[in-house]
Amino acid sequence: MTDTRTAALGWVWSLVFFASSQAANQSTSLENTPLATVTVDAKHPWIDSGLTVSKNERLLFNVDGTIQWGARPDQMTGPEGQGTKKGKLGTGGLIGRVGYNGKPFPIGAVRTPIAMPKDGKLFLGINDFIFGDNSGAFNVRISRPRPGT
Repeated sequence: MTDTRTAALGWVWSLVFFASSQAANQSTSLENTPLATVTVDAKHPWIDSGLTVSKNERLLFNVDGTIQWGARPDQMTGPEGQGTKKGKLGTGGLIGRVGYNGKPFPIGAVRTPIAMPKDGKLFLGINDFIFGDNSGAFNVRISRPRPGT
């Protein structure tokens, strides 16, 4: 009887351990899953990300791609923009805004979380004011940072 009880306890602990490891794996994979993947076409002023954010919510932006932000061949850039100066995003860089009339904020190629300035819909765009001569796109994966980052 004690052997049966010991075997049953061992089985229960194995089941608990397995279930907790599966839950841990699920939460890790969910944290790494993008909330949204958005293609930011350089020909359009603002692209709706499909996300509604909360003030001070922190988001990570993983950006790939290049755009041409003008008619000249040397007007190519990545998400950081061209002609970047200390503390400023360069022309053609990736920007965001919350709400239809929200103040634009730089995103660029930053790898640290960005706090959202207010509640509302998140839009992504290009730091430019003439869009007809632009081409290319940025591919943006938006996710939440892991706890502790």
